[in-house]
Amino acid sequence: MQTSASHIVEALGGQIHRATSALSDTPIERISPLALASHGSVTFLSHVRYAAQLAKTQASCVILSMESLPLAKDYLAQGGVCIVTPQPYLYYAKLSQWWRKQMPSTARIGIHPSAVVHESAQVHATAQIGALCVVEANARIGAHTRLAARVSVGEGCQIGERCIVHSGVVIGADGFGFAPREDKSWEKSSNWGRCALVMMWKLARTPALIGALWKTR
Repeated sequence: MQTSASHIVEALGGQIHRATSALSDTPIERISPLALASHGSVTFLSHVRYAAQLAKTQASCVILSMESLPLAKDYLAQGGVCIVTPQPYLYYAKLSQWWRKQMPSTARIGIHPSAVVHESAQVHATAQIGALCVVEANARIGAHTRLAARVSVGEGCQIGERCIVHSGVVIGADGFGFAPREDKSWEKSSNWGRCALVMMWKLARTPALIGALWKTR
């Protein structure tokens, strides 16, 4: 993808600062961290402690605050472009979302051929079930919900509408509850209830949601 500082500001706001001799619209091809940014990159300065990185950066555009703008004097003199905004990190977050929306989607509605879906499970026609997913008996997957690769949904679990479940998440896993006996041994709790995620959840970092102990809303 290729864009420019002007297009970014048009979409997200902010003010452009550049040296008078700089090109009006330097092409921007990627988002990069400040320490690794090169020509064609847009990056951001979130704190003055990273000023040394700003002095060395080869980025085509730097997002920063008005308070940090004086630190970019040499960068601007070398032809760099700055987007000034009150909260550079927040601006970066919005930029990352905007950038992703400009990219063509590779997601496909439906069930991946390698996924295993029990015949009694209910998967909405607009849901996306990724590669190597497992959806067990009587589970339900709601409209516009997306399961990334290798997600497991246990028996009877329900995922509502517009949820995003990232790779490796296990929903409805066996629990880890134990009750102490008088002889100081342990009695395992049986988790036989269902786990229900109602609507617009986003799960990542491979959590295991436990049946019976979890009913979220």
